[in-house]
Amino acid sequence: MVKGYVASTAASVAVALALLSTSVLAHSWVDCVKYDPFNELCLGYARGYPTRKAADINTAYVYLFSGSPTTQPMCNPKQQSTENYGADFPMATAQPGETIYTTWEQNGHMNNTNPTKAYILYYPDSTKEFTDVSERLTAPVAGSFDFATVNNCYSTQPNSLCFGSWVVPENLVPGKTYHFVWFWYFNQNPAGEWYSTCFDMQISDSSHVVGTAPMATLLQKGDPPDSYAYGLNDQVNSLLAQVTTLPENQASKSTTAVPAPDATSAVIKADLPANNAVSGYSNEAPASTADAITAATPPPMKCRPRPNSG
Repeated sequence: MVKGYVASTAASVAVALALLSTSVLAHSWVDCVKYDPFNELCLGYARGYPTRKAADINTAYVYLFSGSPTTQPMCNPKQQSTENYGADFPMATAQPGETIYTTWEQNGHMNNTNPTKAYILYYPDSTKEFTDVSERLTAPVAGSFDFATVNNCYSTQPNSLCFGSWVVPENLVPGKTYHFVWFWYFNQNPAGEWYSTCFDMQISDSSHVVGTAPMATLLQKGDPPDSYAYGLNDQVNSLLAQVTTLPENQASKSTTAVPAPDATSAVIKADLPANNAVSGYSNEAPASTADAITAATPPPMKCRPRPNSG
């Protein structure tokens, strides 16, 4: 009886340690909210971004939801609870209808067969902010993309940069600031595992428009140096000073916001499968949740932590 108890306890400890290891190593966050893949520069950051130079970015900035919680603050309470942008790490500025590229690192989680999924959630009301993780089930979706595949990461190296493109919703009003959340369903931990990064965007009638190109073309440049996310510099400031207005925004706009999208077609539903995996890369929000979500469970993947030095 004692031997059986000891064996059972040892097995339980082993499982617990394995899950803990997965939670510690499976991590990612947004490095750049508005990325220029043509010049490989960052034009706008997330809340409280500590710079790629920060030795503790792996622990201080990453924000984990462990065990599929029903309630938990949506944003990292230490660094993303307020609009805390430094002078060298400004909030992004964009226009309604503008295409945005947002970056993160794969951290050893590339999966070309059944990739996990990341979303850009937002509120069309400039006075509303995300407060709890449960809001992911009802918030409109501005974009969705595979987390890490050869189609959206520069290379197969564990710390290669990945990015996805999404379009600023047309129902946002110039002159106002809106709250967004990048939300990644990793879920290789059987108990459930998610990550978020919170950011804001200043909506304007004019901005520096990066432009678009096929993802395969953009990836040919290869991984940028970590310095791409070291904050403003002369080259970035020069680009930000070059503003244009999208043709669709040249006509005078009403200051009244367009109603939010139909909640039945633009949200992540509560009945998502446990893995939240979506097959295929998309630059746009899904037409409907039913069309976008598949129930395939991705196979286990190996985790590789990023060295704290970079």
